[in-house]
Amino acid sequence: MTCTEQSLYYRQWTIPRPHHMDSSNRPAKWRTDNFHPRRLLLSGPPQVGKTGAYLQFLGILSRLLIRLMEVDIYDEQDINFSGQLERVQYQPTCASWPVTDTLRGMPFDYTVHDPKYEDISTVYCPDYYPNTDGNHRRQEDVYLRRRTAKIKLSKYAAYNTYHHCEQCHQYTGFNPGYQMNESTLHAFTFSHLLLGEEIQLYFIIPKSKQHHFSFSQPGGQLESMRLPLTSDWNPDCIKSPIFTPTTGRHEHGLFNLYHAMDGAAHLHILVIKEYEMAVYKKYWPNHIMLVLPTVFNGAGIGAAHFLIKELSYNNLELERSRRVEGGGPQADVWPFIILSDDSCVMWNAVDLDSHSTSGPVERSVSLKQVLQHMEACPDLTQFGLCGIRKWSSHSPGQGQGSGGGARHREPFSRGHLHDFLLLNVDLTQDIQYNQNRFACDDVDFTLRVHSAGLLICRFNNFSVMKKQISIGGYHTFIIKNKMTDVPTSIQPSQYICAPDSKHPFLATPAQLLLEKYLQHTSLFPLSTCNYTHPILSVDCYLNLGPEVTVCFVSSRPHSINICTTGLLFSGLLLCFWDSFVTPGFLKNFHFLKGAILCVVCADRSSLRQTVVRLELEDEWRFRLSDEFQTANAKEDRPLFFLTGKHI
Repeated sequence: MTCTEQSLYYRQWTIPRPHHMDSSNRPAKWRTDNFHPRRLLLSGPPQVGKTGAYLQFLGILSRLLIRLMEVDIYDEQDINFSGQLERVQYQPTCASWPVTDTLRGMPFDYTVHDPKYEDISTVYCPDYYPNTDGNHRRQEDVYLRRRTAKIKLSKYAAYNTYHHCEQCHQYTGFNPGYQMNESTLHAFTFSHLLLGEEIQLYFIIPKSKQHHFSFSQPGGQLESMRLPLTSDWNPDCIKSPIFTPTTGRHEHGLFNLYHAMDGAAHLHILVIKEYEMAVYKKYWPNHIMLVLPTVFNGAGIGAAHFLIKELSYNNLELERSRRVEGGGPQADVWPFIILSDDSCVMWNAVDLDSHSTSGPVERSVSLKQVLQHMEACPDLTQFGLCGIRKWSSHSPGQGQGSGGGARHREPFSRGHLHDFLLLNVDLTQDIQYNQNRFACDDVDFTLRVHSAGLLICRFNNFSVMKKQISIGGYHTFIIKNKMTDVPTSIQPSQYICAPDSKHPFLATPAQLLLEKYLQHTSLFPLSTCNYTHPILSVDCYLNLGPEVTVCFVSSRPHSINICTTGLLFSGLLLCFWDSFVTPGFLKNFHFLKGAILCVVCADRSSLRQTVVRLELEDEWRFRLSDEFQTANAKEDRPLFFLTGKHI
């Protein structure tokens, strides 16, 4: 008799005594499914060691449960601090919300401090001078060797698909009565001038979540996603829709926000690629999903952010029209969305009432508390972009490197935001994410939002913990040969080639090849470790490697830019620039002799037209051998770029 047969025999033919915990749990005859599924039966002859085995099993089970309650959290100090930073206290540390006028008077911090961007080009700022220790890591190593700490999950944690508890079953859709086909596919189409065509997205909407949407009729055409009014307030509801772009993390992504939301009603949408639709639907049957068009199957995080933002603004306009038709005010519709990384696991708040010798203490709070506090901020609609700190075990009241203390004593600051954003899609309607980008799209977007004069605010009294997830994610792109389609060792110099040359093509998006080539190749030799003579990058930030400094400027009228008077640049990068770039605009900047120019275009004819239209030949010398393209076949639409030297 096997162990299973023996267990079933005892459950069927024995009667528990009154003192036994199963005495009141007698099933009907021939039924064994009334017993608790996690209750075990240990049987054996007398004096065989049942008690010892039982205690040993409990010890193993206890250690496993403790291990399951711990996760590896990124625990890193902020980077790129300088002692030259001005130590001024703009707002009291106990301030709950930022004062708009005070925040406008604070300087914008152009420098990127997130440790995950340790190996990107420094953004030029006159008040900062880098610490050049020469010890840089490759970008691939940043994801593998970052410092982590084991932290016990709080009761407000976000979970992946391996978490199962009785409270979560209905939220995740794994309760026994749930049917996998209880969701419907709805097309949502809108036009976009930048792409010059209509965009069709698909929503997978479970029947239990259809109340978040407006339909032409029950079960009919999807018209819009319902949004609350700015004046609405419900203590058990989150107003902002939460969008989480994800790829390759159907099992490990932290999409279960039931405990994190502490019972608050919310709208959470997973943004997935078309080829992953089936597997995400299998693991998260009760989640709303936004399926990107097939053409974006090989795209990076920039495409997901671009489509989320454009969809949200289009939906905002539709909701305003729907409110007007219903007799309500047009401009009172809530214009914010949340962009959240799929590895955000816990949230914390600085306890300002605590008195500790090491400074203020952080305590775990629910995502509901964080969002409701931010959404309740007075004059929030005047902000273009808001966010929170990334958690670190170093006290938020202490300095993290030179100059860190002043920054963390300030309850609100202006600078780069990452991973968890509250985005005003109304104010930022003219500023798009770059749909072609694979890396640093948040750095690029933040710089362009600031240059447009919009307020950016980081709530420093809140922080987000990010779990280390080594599987999937938007940074895992493999560069493969187009002929063999097998991953091989390919040097960055092979990412480009001369046009019309016989060069092995790569099965990798052109934009990714360009970004990787610029990151790993010294295209601007005068810029290496030369912070005082940065590269001038117009309307776009690109990572040119950790030894290069990039000065971002916007060509749009009335933009807020760094004062470049007296600054000599060691190079000029023109990539994804706006139509406002003219010969007169470029003549405002001065370059070192021998500085390098790099112009990137979608085709060779545009490259030549740009050289003529911007009168680049007046100050730059070009050679036929300085024209390149990404190593893509013609049908894969390679990018072309031309380099020149300043005369």
